[in-house]
Amino acid sequence: MPTHQSLSGASDDELLQRMVATHPERFGEAYWTLFDAHVAPHLPPRAVMIDLGCGPGLLLRDFGMRSPDATLYGYDVTPAMIAHGRALSYAGAKPTFALHDVTTQPLPHAPGSVHLVSMSSVLHVLDEPWPVLAEIRRVLVPGGIFLLHDWIRQPLATYLAWRRDVLGESERGRGFRLFPVHNKYTTEDWQWLLAEAGFAISYHELLRASHRTFVARPGEP
Repeated sequence: MPTHQSLSGASDDELLQRMVATHPERFGEAYWTLFDAHVAPHLPPRAVMIDLGCGPGLLLRDFGMRSPDATLYGYDVTPAMIAHGRALSYAGAKPTFALHDVTTQPLPHAPGSVHLVSMSSVLHVLDEPWPVLAEIRRVLVPGGIFLLHDWIRQPLATYLAWRRDVLGESERGRGFRLFPVHNKYTTEDWQWLLAEAGFAISYHELLRASHRTFVARPGEP
C-alpha cells in the first residue's frame, strides 16, 4: 500500500518523530470531547478496539487510559511505528501491536468481534478504499463504530500556508507533492464513500481546518 513516507519523501524515523511531536495537536481537547459524547457511551466496558494504521501507538495509549478494561490492537505497515508502540509505558490497557497491511491481508479477527475500529489520516492514501472498508465492516459487531479521522479538501493557498506556518516548511516542493493526496476528498465525498461501503454516519464534525471526524456504524447487510 502507499505510505506517507513514499508520498512525502520522509524517512520512517522522520515521520515517526513528527507524529509523536504533533500528537497533542492532532488529538486534543476537541477530539476527546467528540469521543466522550459520541463514541464512549456506545462501547461496552470490555470493548475490543482496533487502531488501523496506528502509527507510534499514542492514540491506543490514550484509548487504554480511558478504557482500562478494553482489549486493544494496533496495526501498521512500518516496523519503526510498531516498535515505538511496543516500547511505550501504559497506565491503562496495554495494546497488542503487529505489522499488518490490510490492503493485502484480512484482519486477524472473527466477523462481528470488534466494537471500535479507528482510522486516522490513513484511508485517504489508499488507491482503492472499498476492500478496506469492507474488511472494517466485516469485523465490527452490529452497532459497532468506525471512527474515521481524515483529511478534507482545502484551497491550495490555505494548505501551503499551514505547512509554512504550522510545520515550519520553507520549501514548497513537499507541499505541492502532498496537496493532491491530502486534499483528495471533500466532506461530501467522504459521506458518499462511507454510504456506498454500507456505513451510516451518526455524527461528524470539523475538528481542525484540515480534518473531519466521522462516527459511522455498519448498516443492514
